[in-house]
Amino acid sequence: MLLLWLGVLGGYAIGAVVTARTVFERGRTGFLAGTATGRSLAEFERRERQHIEAIALFSGVLWVTAVPVLVVRRLVARLALARPACHGGRSAQQVRDRIDELERALGVGAYADDDSHRCQG
Repeated sequence: MLLLWLGVLGGYAIGAVVTARTVFERGRTGFLAGTATGRSLAEFERRERQHIEAIALFSGVLWVTAVPVLVVRRLVARLALARPACHGGRSAQQVRDRIDELERALGVGAYADDDSHRCQG
């Protein structure tokens, strides 16, 4: 029975360490790669290391739920950040016609210099 408990705790600890290390590496790589200004490793150490370590620690402790999320993160992101259809089932031509109608009524776009929409007074 003791060996079973040691095996379970050891397995949990190994899963936690592997998950934390993976999350930390992903965070560091994302910080260093996600830039147009050329971020350096020194900047990472100074600005972001503590934040990414905290996230990695919590992911490691909660690896039972973190691992499935990491595996299906693209699907989760796609579902969570999905935008609804903006045209409400209308065809593209109907949408263009409605935009044209609104531009005409507001006097913007192609109708910006047209004085027919202004009140005569």
